[in-house]
Parts: sequence; C-alpha cells; structure tokens
Amino acid sequence: MKRTGKVLKLATVVLFMIGFLFVDARVAWGEDKKDGGITTVTESQIEGWATAPGEGDGKGNTITSFDVKISIKGNSNSTVRFRTNAVEVPADKNGQKKYTFSLDMTGKWPQTSEENVTYEIIVDAYRTLGNGKEDLYFSFPSTPYEYVLAHKPSLDFDVSFSQPEYAKPPNGDAQGRLDITLIPQGRIDSIVRPPIDVVFVFDVSGSMGESKFKFQSAKQALKSAVDYFKANANPNDRFALVPFSTSVKDVVKFPTGTYDVQRHLDEIAEKVDDLRANGGTNYTQALQEAQLFFNDPTRKKYIIFLTDGKPTVSKAKESVTYEVCEGILWWKECNEKTEDLDVEYILYSDGKTVDRTVYYPSGKQTTTYRSSTTYKNFEEKIRTHGINVAKDLGMNNIMLYSIGFGNNQEVDMDYLEKLSSMTGGIAKQGTTQNLTEIFQQFSKLATDPMLSGTVKIPLKAFNGNVQIVENENVWLDEKKENAYISFTIPYKVGQGTPPPVNISIPVLFKEKGTYTFDVELTYRDVYGVLQPTITKSATVVVKDEVPPAFEGSVRLQGISRDVHDLIKFGNSNSDSNQFKAQYSLTAVGYVGKGVSGNLNNIKIIQPLPEGITVIPSSNVTVYSDNGVTYAEIAFPNTTIDYTQLNSKTLTADLTLQANWAMEGVQLPKATVSFTDSKHGSRTSTLPVAPQLISMKVRLLEFPDIYYEGDSRGLVSKWQSAEESTNLLATTKHPNDYGLLMLPIKSLEFKPNSQDLIIVVTYKNDQVVELNLTPQLGIFTENGQGVASGSIVTEPVKVRLVGLVAGEGVSYEYQVENEKQQDSSWKPLNAPYEIPITFDGYSVISVKATGGFTKGDGIATVSLTYKKLISQLQLEYQSTMNVGETQTISVEIVPNDATDPSLIWTSSDESVATVDQGNVVALRPGVVDITVKALDGSNVTATARITVIDPFVPLESIRFKQPVLYVTIGEQVELDSKIEFIPSNATNKNIKTVQSSAPEYVEVLFKHGKWFVQAKDIGYATVTAIAEQKGKDDQDIKDSVIVVVQEKSTNPGDNGGTNRW
Repeated sequence: MKRTGKVLKLATVVLFMIGFLFVDARVAWGEDKKDGGITTVTESQIEGWATAPGEGDGKGNTITSFDVKISIKGNSNSTVRFRTNAVEVPADKNGQKKYTFSLDMTGKWPQTSEENVTYEIIVDAYRTLGNGKEDLYFSFPSTPYEYVLAHKPSLDFDVSFSQPEYAKPPNGDAQGRLDITLIPQGRIDSIVRPPIDVVFVFDVSGSMGESKFKFQSAKQALKSAVDYFKANANPNDRFALVPFSTSVKDVVKFPTGTYDVQRHLDEIAEKVDDLRANGGTNYTQALQEAQLFFNDPTRKKYIIFLTDGKPTVSKAKESVTYEVCEGILWWKECNEKTEDLDVEYILYSDGKTVDRTVYYPSGKQTTTYRSSTTYKNFEEKIRTHGINVAKDLGMNNIMLYSIGFGNNQEVDMDYLEKLSSMTGGIAKQGTTQNLTEIFQQFSKLATDPMLSGTVKIPLKAFNGNVQIVENENVWLDEKKENAYISFTIPYKVGQGTPPPVNISIPVLFKEKGTYTFDVELTYRDVYGVLQPTITKSATVVVKDEVPPAFEGSVRLQGISRDVHDLIKFGNSNSDSNQFKAQYSLTAVGYVGKGVSGNLNNIKIIQPLPEGITVIPSSNVTVYSDNGVTYAEIAFPNTTIDYTQLNSKTLTADLTLQANWAMEGVQLPKATVSFTDSKHGSRTSTLPVAPQLISMKVRLLEFPDIYYEGDSRGLVSKWQSAEESTNLLATTKHPNDYGLLMLPIKSLEFKPNSQDLIIVVTYKNDQVVELNLTPQLGIFTENGQGVASGSIVTEPVKVRLVGLVAGEGVSYEYQVENEKQQDSSWKPLNAPYEIPITFDGYSVISVKATGGFTKGDGIATVSLTYKKLISQLQLEYQSTMNVGETQTISVEIVPNDATDPSLIWTSSDESVATVDQGNVVALRPGVVDITVKALDGSNVTATARITVIDPFVPLESIRFKQPVLYVTIGEQVELDSKIEFIPSNATNKNIKTVQSSAPEYVEVLFKHGKWFVQAKDIGYATVTAIAEQKGKDDQDIKDSVIVVVQEKSTNPGDNGGTNRW
C-alpha cells in the first residue's frame, strides 16, 4: 500500500506538471500569435489589421481600438497620433480574433515644406482589462512602416479577391470576383496643361441630313467645342477632323511644321460648315483613320466621336480561305489558300439585304445576301470590327469620348459605352437640347490633368482554367491570353487627391486549386511620361466547400433624371438631384450535405462619397467613422437557412442626394456583414455600381436663360430654345471675376440686386458674387469711397469695382458733363479707372458687352464735383503814400475752380480800406489786407502794406563827427550819431553797418538799433549804408573812424597796425 501510494502521488505530480506545461505552452503560443500589419497607405487613407490569441472557440483577448502614430522620418518632434476603432472580422479556425482599422488621413499628415516627404507609421493596439482600464496590448510593425508622400500626381493600386475562397459546384465553374483598386496620390494646385492631340470624328451619313435642324445642331455643337479649345489652347496642341459616312472624306489633318493653333481650329470650323450628309455609317474606318494621326506617345490623345446611328459599313481584315489555280485545261491545278484579306460589309435599311465584298489579290468580289439571319450575323461582324479598333485605341492610350446623337432606336448606347470604356473614355446620349453641353464636357475632360493607362491580367499560365468574360470594364486580346482594363483618372486643379477607383472583374474557375494572379499596372503621368510598371499579386483558393458568403449587384438609378445628369436647382434639393442605390443580394456557398446552419443579422454597409448624403428611411442608419460617412441598411427578422443558399435573394434601396456639383463620382464598394450560425461574424463585399454620379447646379432666369455651375467651380450661361440649347458664355480658371477651384453647391440671385448679381456658394460654404452688369465705385485720391449722387470737393476717380463674369467681356465708358463737349463712348481697359476732371454735375456710365452681360450692360453713377480753390497768389506794392490807391492782383489756383467768389478785409480801416481788391491808403501805418475764398475751402492770402506820408527821397547821410573815441569794452549807439539829409526824408533807415577791423571794433545790431563794440586797442573805419538807394541805384553811405583806447592812454599812442 505504501508503495502504491507513492506511485499514485508521483503520477499525480507528473500529471500536474504535464498539465502545467501544457497550459503554459498554450499561453506562450497565444502570446506568440499577437501580430499586426499595415496593408494600405495613401494620401487619404491608412488601413491595417491585427490578430489576438484565442482559446480555440473565438474567446480571446479583445482589441478595442488602435492608435496610429505618424512622424516625419528624422523628426521625432513631428509625431501626431490618431485614434480609430477596431472592427472585428471573422475568427479563423484556430479561434484567433482578427481586427481591422481604416483611418481617413485627408489633411492630417504632419506638415512640411518638402515636395516629397517620408513618413514613419507605428500602430498601437489597445485592449480593455477586466477592471475596465485601457491597456496597451502591443505595437506593430517592429520596424516603422515608411510611406513617401509625393505631392506630384502618381498612381498605386491594390488587387484582391472578393473572398479568400470560392466553391466549385460539381457540374459548374466556381464564380469569383477580382477587385482592382486604383489609388491616385498627390494633387495639382496649379493648372497643368501639356500639349494634347484631339481628333473630331463626325458622322455625316444620310440620316444626319434627314432633318436640317439636326445636322445644323451637330455642326453648332462641334463648333462650340472648337471655341472652347481656342479659349483654352496650348500653342502646341494639335487638332484634326475626320468626317465619315460610308467612307472617310474631307479630312483635316494635324498641322505640321510651324502653325497657329487658333487658325487651324478656325479651318476645322470652316470645314464643318461645308459638310454635307449622305451615305452609310462606317465606325471602323473612321476610328482607324483617326488613330493613324496619333504619332506622339507622350501626348494625351483623345477622339471625340459623334454618330447618329448604328454602324452599317465596315472594312477590316478577316481570315479568308479561297482557291488558287494555276495552268489551263487538263494541266490546271487548284489549291486552297488561307490568308488575312480586307472584307467589307454594307448593311441596307430593310434589315435583310447586305453586301459582302472580299478584296482578293486578283480583284474584289461582291456577294449580295437577302436574309435576316445573314444580316444579323454580318451586323455582329461589323460590331466586332469596331470593338477590335476600340481595343487597339485602349492599348495606345487613346481615349474615346462617344456621343450617340439620337433615340434608343437610332443609336445603340450600350455598344458606344462599351467602345468608350475599352479606352478609358465615356459615352453620352445626345439630343439637340444637350449636344452642345456634351461637347463642352468632353472638351473640358480633354484639358483636365489626367493619369491614363492599362491594367494587364495575364491568363496564359492558368492553361485555360481561368476565364474572364469581357464586359464594360475589361476586354481580352485576340488569343484570350491577357485581360486588359483601360482607365483614366482626372485631377481637378486645387481640389486635392481624387478618390480611389474600384473595378470589379468577374472570374470563372474551371478547376479546383490555388490561383495566384500577377496583375500589372502601366500608366502615363499628367505630362504624358510613361511610368515604371507596377506588379501586385492576389491569391485565391478554389475548393469543394466554403463558408457561405453574399454575392450581388449594385445599380444606381436617378429618380427623375439619369444619375449621370442630376441637376440641383438654385439652393433647393428635390428628386432632380436625388437617386437610388438598388442592391440585390444572394447568399451563396457549398457547405456539404447534411450541414445545417443559417445566416442572420444581415446588413449592407455603404460608404458614401464626399458630397453624398442619405435621405432618411426605415431600417437605414447613418454614422461616421474616421471622417467617412456610412449608411447601414438592416434586414430585420431575416434569416437565410443553409438550404436556401444559391437561391434566396434579398433586395434593398437606399435613397441618396448629391449636395454639390460632381462629375464621374463612383459609389464606393459596399460591404455585407452577417452572422453565420456555424462560422460566426463574417463579411462580403459587393461589386461597385457601374453607373457614375454627375451633377450640376442650375439657376433659372425667366424666360429661357439658365446658369450652370460645375465641379471645377466654373459657371456657364445657356439659352434654351424649343429644339436646341445654345451656349452663351463661359468662365475659366484663372479669372478676374472671383470664381474658385471648388465644386459649386448652390447658385442664387442676390436679394435686392434686380437679379443682376449671382451668389455662388461652394462646397465649403465660401461665397463669391458674380456680376451680370458692371459694378462702379467712386473714390477719392486717398482711396475713400464716395456714394453716387454726392457732392465732392476734391478730384475723384470712378472705378470698375466688379467685373462682369465670363470670358470675352469688353467695356466702354461715357462721361456726360455740360462743360465736356465730347460725351461719346470710349474703350475702358485695365485698371478700369475714369478720372473726373471737369467740375459740375457729371453722369458716368460704363457699358459691358460679352460674357454674362445682362440687358444693355450699362451701369451709371453721378456726382457733383465742386472744384475748390487751393491757393490765392497776390501781387501788390508793399508801400503806399497817404492818399494813394492800388488794386491788388489775385491769381486763383486752380484757375478753373468752380466758385471763384472772394471776400476782402482790412485789419485797420483807419490806415487803409479795401473793396474787391482796391486799396485806399488813408493815414501812415501798417495794415494787413486779406482775401478769403468763399467756396468752403477757407483759403486766404494777406498783403502787408505800409502807408506813409508823401515820399521824400533821401539824398545823403553823414556822421556828426569824423572820429569817434571809445575805450575798451565800451558800446556806443550809432543811430543817434548819423544825420539824414534832408532831415524829413521818408526813409531814414540804416540797412547795414560794416567795420573794416572787427577785431578792434565790432558792429552789433540789437533791439532795432546799430552799435559799435570796442574790442581791443586800435581803430577801424565804420561805414553806414542807408536802406534807400540814391540816384542811379547807388548806395547812400558815410564812414567814421572809431578809435579804441585804454582809459589811461593818451591819444596818439600807437601799438601796431591799426593800433596807437
């Protein structure tokens, strides 16, 4: 027993230790499984994931949030931190919990002046402990993720499958989806306008001439595009015209050598005027002819293609087998030969008759068939010819913008859209009402900065086990060895980075296995420079059974207008700028026989583009996360049993509203979240809707004018007639009438402006006013504003303070004033100022023509200019005898002052009086005669006059003694020692006194008297000069010898020169 007990105890210890080691091993294993990664970094988004260890049943540590830390490499002080929620995704079979995050980075990157900057990114994963305290769980990656943000436009891309696994039915193909996401980077803040090549391909078939107005509308619309390019041309742009019907004729080719692009565009417009309509419709030859013109791979290349019918003529290479014979009679030998020959098809309007012409080496041979079945077969061949040409255009980065000018019976818009999408272009259905607008839109797209290129998906390595079916997004080469996607991504100047573009490609898998797709992206930048090819891979597994998922579709449908042609009127929302997103979901999957389960808690989560909001409805919840708005559509009380897989379909609608102008906006990929009773929380993604959202803002003006604002921030003016719509005026960037490079949110007439000012509100609520008539202001020289109708007393200028919106505006002005003889209209140019130089009442008018000018385009202000006196200048005699009179002459400055009225006054009327400048001297004395302007300027001038008795001229002066003795330091007054002869002379003033030896005798003048100051022993000759002149204008003067001596010194003692 004792031994047995010891064994049991030992076994217990061993089992305990094994258990401890086992538990410890699991803990260590769990800790080792903490992991995370950053999957996507763009200028606008950072995305990533993290996993946490579990217990095999999905119960493990829960990550609640992530902190994304970003810093400029080498600058630790630049770090910024952003918190984002953790989103749990389905756990794997080991129970590891997986979380993802998505952070909107628009405008959040640390700022730097560098053009290209490298950022370092670290993510902290946080969890919440049992006590509710937040805890830093772990950080990743171990080495900071580096991202180079280049402001220069560039392109990256991601490639992934909609599900990691697809199930192959026993008797069918596995159906999957490859999702390509093109990720633009950088932005364009100033206009980029490299040279472009544009070919107008213009249908002149007989159907165009069935209505003279229809053909004329088409010509006018094309010429409006010519006018647009003239106004926005690069001097090195090249343009061509390819008119076509059964064949191509009257071509205007690209210019060569030195050329004037404006003149060349005029030549195209003149040729368009001369075109005549007849014949069939040959898409193939017309597009092939256009393609031949493009010989510069670096240029952006565009074809603007107008047709009013389906293709009825085509000539292309086909493989033809025919018999070749040699020799004659019995020596004749025949053999079959197969080669590519030109084959032409012509369809006739009866729907049965078709000609097939084969161009053999020996000559052509035409066969006529009269069969509706043959007709349809040959019609499809014609369409295939067109598709092959479009593929070739796409491979050469030539974008095709197509216009189907007619109704759905006349044109096949699906076919035109397919041709255009193969090149990265678009197609629009035109009417006489909107044709000009479409040409304008395509012309603007051609001048937008743009990235263009192709995505190549090689298929040869799959040995036929992978099939991609051509659709509007993807096309195959002739051997079906490669699939291609052509794309263009326009940049709006000043509007940041374009959003990512999602492209969904259906893929069929013939066999089970693991498939890795190596996808290649090639593109040219906005300057046409070819960029290095980027290759990325995606792997998917095809097997018998996979967990359930959702497949489906999303389509956009306008409520009252097509989703690509929404209109917001003024500042009001209505069904014209609203649309529906229509969802169709099917639960799919093969889970094996006898496996039970269900799907519930089904939701569609739809991210919304900027500017799109949700119209509230039941079962729809709207929320925001990291700057992105989401609409969540719930399917309450809906459960799908496994037995309903591949058959049960759910549908839902989401009503959306476009709030500002936009162009070609894609609704982002939607996610379906659901709970699988067997596999837990799961998600699936839906393909993007093929329709793009476009909207303009329109302001109506009675009776037939409207203004339209677009996503570039520009406004155009239109006139709607019964059968057509005419473009009246356009705007452009940059401009001097205030328009910004932002999408327009609303257009309204400014209250109390008589509908002469349009208020433009942009997406950021910034407001600009557009003037339909000139706006005038009156300003003084120091810039102070003056109201119209005012009286001004200084020079002013009338200035054009508000230019009329639109291109091609010119101005004239007219000044009406009774003092101005010429009141004709004269040209007014920058700086648009009119100096007002004539006084009195003036009416100043400015007239605008062109652009958005409304009515007569005349704006008027008035003012009364009272030209004030600025200075009074007097001429007069300063001395008058008693009893004399004089008239003071006054000069008024300026001499054309409006009011020259003056008033005269005398400071002492007992000395002199004044009347209108006439002065009478009454008695001796000094008097101030003052004149003052009465025009309000208060300008004065004063004449000081001395009135004396009748004038007695001075004949001479003399000192009363010839020698004057003074002692050192003595100061003697001289005035009393001078005699004036005659003694009653009128002017007895001494002008100056001079000393010949100032070192001995110094002359002083103080208190109105003259003195001599004895400085040192010696003598000096002191000369006095009278103020009045003598005869012959000679000085009147006399001298005295001044002797300086000591008080004790006897006269005659001489100590040196001038010394005694």
